[in-house]
Order: sequence, then C-alpha cells, then structure tokens
Amino acid sequence: MRRAQQRMPVLSQFPTAYWLTGATLADRDVGLKQTTSTQWDNVYLNAEEIAVLVPAPKTLIADMDFDFWTEVKPRISEAIGLAVDEAVLFGVNKPATWPTAIAPAAVAAGNVTIAGTAGDKDFLGSLSNAMGMVEADGYDNTRILARTQVRAWTRNLRDSQNGFLMYPNSPPSGAQPQGSFFGTPVNFSRAGLSGFASGAAFFSAITGDFAREGIIATRDDITMEMFDQGIIQDAAGVIQFNLLQQDMVALRVTARFAFAVPNPTSRQNPTAGTRYPFAVVQQKASTGGEG
Repeated sequence: MRRAQQRMPVLSQFPTAYWLTGATLADRDVGLKQTTSTQWDNVYLNAEEIAVLVPAPKTLIADMDFDFWTEVKPRISEAIGLAVDEAVLFGVNKPATWPTAIAPAAVAAGNVTIAGTAGDKDFLGSLSNAMGMVEADGYDNTRILARTQVRAWTRNLRDSQNGFLMYPNSPPSGAQPQGSFFGTPVNFSRAGLSGFASGAAFFSAITGDFAREGIIATRDDITMEMFDQGIIQDAAGVIQFNLLQQDMVALRVTARFAFAVPNPTSRQNPTAGTRYPFAVVQQKASTGGEG
C-alpha cells in the first residue's frame, strides 16, 4: 500500500451486447446499434496498526544461556499473524474500518452448510456442498482452511470395500491425498483459532477464492526496534516500567495491514446481498463434531 487508505475499483455491473435484427440482411446492415454501460464501485483498503512491547531486565537476559531475543522474535511475529487471522476470518478484535470477517459474512450471505446434514453422507459431502455455494456465486475454490480435527474425520473414510479413501502420502491409484479435497489444496490450522474451537456455532472449514477475493495488504511490514530508555505506562497513565531507572530494555514491534473482500459482481449471481466468494462448514451443534 502507498498510503493509509487505498481505493480498489470493483466491477458492479456487466456490459450487455445486442444482436442486430431485421427481416433482411439490408435491414440488419443499417440497424441501430444499442448502447450499454458498465458500473464500478469502490472498495477501500484501510491500513490499521498492530503493535506490542516486550520489556525485559538486562540482568535476566545476561544470565540466560541462550539468545533470548532470537527465541522471542519469531514468537512475536507468529502472534501478529494469529491476530490478523482471527480478525480476518472470524472478526476477533477486528478494526472498525475493516469489512465483516469472512466466516460471519459467508453465513450472512447464506453460504453455510452444517456438517453431517442428512443427505450429505459424511463431512466431505458437506464440504462439497459448501464449495458448490461458492461456485454458484460465480467464484472458484482456490483453497480450503480447516481445523486440524478434520484430518481425523476424513482419514477414516472408507469405500464400499472398506478401503481408505484418503491418504496422507503417495495414495494408490484412485485415492485422494489428504493435502487436497476434490483437487483443491487444504491447509489444516493448529493455531488454536477461536472460530475452529469445539462447540455449537463454530466452524470446521472455510472454502473459497482466497487467491483473488481475500485481500490482505501491507502498509508497513513487521518492524522491530529496541529501546533502553523511556517509560511504559498503562491506559490510565500509570507507569509500569521505567527502562532507564530499572535497567531494562524493551522491544517495540509494529506493523500495519489492511483487509478487504472485493466481491465483484458475477454473471452467476448479480445480487450483492446473496453473493460471496467464501463459504463455511459449520460444526454440528449437538456434538461439536462433524456428524
């Protein structure tokens, strides 16, 4: 991103082409050609800051038999990634300027199926129906994100001869590797995302056009700066740490990201309220499982 807010023109109305008609070829040659119009709406990417301070006493760091900051820095980057995922996927602590998170927006558009619904036969049937909702809205399923428990649910699926349908590596001819469902790559999350927790109203999987419709833009990438002077205070102004007086250092980590789902119009579904490029498989309320 070049600035804090960036505009993305998004197609909202397709042009229309017309046949020239007439009783004879001469009539068609002189027929009037009709006009059409194309409309674009604006979708805005709003960069919001995420930050954290990590204070530590100098004596504590000096007495450690490993490099403290080498161990801590990757975990901080991981924590920032988790916070972005929670906000983008499920709306947890989402900045107010960002659009509705993917999972609740998919539910609002009607792109949700309940795992184990009668007629689905198994989890893969429910997932296939969710993928069909994305396709019916005119989008492709480029990736699936699933809670890690889905591995076990699908690993034990059997065919009519009691043979395994899913294989993690080098599947026999006709079987499907567990790294993809229906030819679509799948990532299994072990991050402990709140929306993938057990219980009613939680989710098993999110599928959709992650390649083109889930836009995360970077205004400022993760930046880490070390300080050995200054104070750290809480929201009430009470000083929590005085780095100079307490002989401490503090690592300040900042980043700025933006998120948007363009959701352009499609010929499959021109109605914005029911069109969305993602769908979710919701867990069964009674067991929290796949059914």
